[in-house]
Amino acid sequence: MLMLLAGTACIEDRLSVDLFTQIHADGTCTRRVEYRLERVDPEKGDARVAIPPDQDPLRTLHRFPSGEAWQVRDEAQTGLHVVVLEATLPSPNDADGDYFRARTKKAAPARNAISANVDPEREYYEYQEVFRDPASPIAGARLLSRLLLKRDEAFAEGYAREIDDPAATPREGDLRRAFRDLLASPFALEVASLAERPIFGPREKRELDALLEGFKLKQEAVVARIGALAPGARPEDVAAAAEAAVDAVAESVVPEVEAAGLPLTLPDRGTTLRFRATLVMPVPILRANACVTGDTVVWEFEEEDLFGRGFEMKALATAR
Repeated sequence: MLMLLAGTACIEDRLSVDLFTQIHADGTCTRRVEYRLERVDPEKGDARVAIPPDQDPLRTLHRFPSGEAWQVRDEAQTGLHVVVLEATLPSPNDADGDYFRARTKKAAPARNAISANVDPEREYYEYQEVFRDPASPIAGARLLSRLLLKRDEAFAEGYAREIDDPAATPREGDLRRAFRDLLASPFALEVASLAERPIFGPREKRELDALLEGFKLKQEAVVARIGALAPGARPEDVAAAAEAAVDAVAESVVPEVEAAGLPLTLPDRGTTLRFRATLVMPVPILRANACVTGDTVVWEFEEEDLFGRGFEMKALATAR
């Protein structure tokens, strides 16, 4: 059975990203991004806990913009790390890509993309920004499924090593087919179907969790097939050998998924990543995909919203 174990420590990491964008009447832009990371112990009244540098995502995962336009303030104390970026830019488009986080060096990074159409003469200001993270649990599951499809031979060899009775070992080809047909291929098809959806919402998270947990049922089907191919073997011996062989395969592929920077589940040890984005226009906002107050619109979203097609912010302001 595939075991995907998550950390159970009570320490929590809370990272908030506060973005402020102000487009001026002449088309220039003020951009400010504040990262605030806290590590706390909820069992001790949210007392702050030291953050080792190698466990600090603001040091290990994030990359910040540089250049003469940007001012960077980096402050750290026990259990708290704050990074503030500020710039006045010729255009909102120049802030494109100022959010960058990669889980590993090999992982495709989470990034923001900005597309603004600014015409000061017509007093027309159109803004769009998308935050997207391609390194989602769905992507992790998809890589896992592709790796499993190539491990049928490893499963057959592992089963043969685990079983004591040669008479209870079906032909290698039959073992490989049982693994492919009843475990690897069905899992790959289910993951591919889920990956076709444009979003990764609560429903998709539940379904992916169910797919991962469903490995046990697929493993039982493999055991039943092998048992039918070796009727003289004791059922408990077949089950033990098959489970050990599947576990060995899993142990060989999960590190490859992790090395690619792809999560299989969202962190459940209290790690949170929340965003708040504020946009101020030089004239009243006519349309936006969030609540508007005059010339200001605010969006709030979380890490899960970046998966799939990502989180999109749109606003149109004009005085004419």
